[in-house]
Amino acid sequence: MKTLMFLVDLPIRFVLALLQFTFFGLGGWLGLVLVALKFFHVITWPWWVVALPLAYGVLYCLYMTIDGALFRAGLKDVGGYARYTSSEAQVNFAEMEHRLRKLDDEIGKK
Repeated sequence: MKTLMFLVDLPIRFVLALLQFTFFGLGGWLGLVLVALKFFHVITWPWWVVALPLAYGVLYCLYMTIDGALFRAGLKDVGGYARYTSSEAQVNFAEMEHRLRKLDDEIGKK
């Protein structure tokens, strides 16, 4: 059941990350503005150029979703970027959760 919820959770996390990138991030808004300008014939750039910021957002969110899934599965530690962009308390909390999850899995196997 835990594995099923883990797999069902991945697309939900990806969609939420993509929505956050698109509507709350600078890259997403840049992409939306460029698409609107192209749609209203203000700029004559090719569509692939206009869509680059949004395509980057899809790839970035896909990578971060996979990276987070690997961390939650216990297959990797907190990365350097997460350490750099988070406070020490947040990193310590994530590492503590990771250790508790490992301990819980070990107890569940017995």
